[in-house]
Amino acid sequence: MTLAEYFRILREEDIARRYFVMNSFDGTLVVLGVIVAMYFSGINDARIVIISCLGASIAMAVSGIWSAYAAERAERTKSLIELERHLLRDLSETKVSKEMERIAILVALVNGFSPLLVSLVLISPFFISHLGLLPIGFAFYLSIILVIVVLFLIGVFVGIIGKEDIVKSGSKMVMAGIVVGIIMYLLELMKVF
Repeated sequence: MTLAEYFRILREEDIARRYFVMNSFDGTLVVLGVIVAMYFSGINDARIVIISCLGASIAMAVSGIWSAYAAERAERTKSLIELERHLLRDLSETKVSKEMERIAILVALVNGFSPLLVSLVLISPFFISHLGLLPIGFAFYLSIILVIVVLFLIGVFVGIIGKEDIVKSGSKMVMAGIVVGIIMYLLELMKVF
């Protein structure tokens, strides 16, 4: 199967697009939560922030791939069985069955890698800080700015898909980040950290 065919499948599969949006959003909020907690905890070592965010992101990636593959494969198998029942023939080694397996794999990869990739973008200031090219305090602020930009862009993407006002849609996603920040700030005021 060629790369063009994989992209065709992804374009045709709305569920892959939904997984991309949902898990990029989840990954962004997880990284935001970790970064804000680290900031309030007084962590001033970029390596600790990187390891913490990567740990959470890798766990989300593995969970995303595993769970989406299991769920998608089960749904595709169910659809194949229903199709076989209607056609009164076995389709297990046919092009249809192979395409369904490819779709399950591709959806799982999109589901798993989207939060990991977005997390790498969001923690990039800490990689630069770890190299000594950026003060750690500035890395925190820059990372939070990246979170806001990514949340807004996810909202714009959702707005385009739903044919809605993209500014309003982007702003709604940013509000989720603000809610996370407020909750973390309240926890800091209560001296939970």
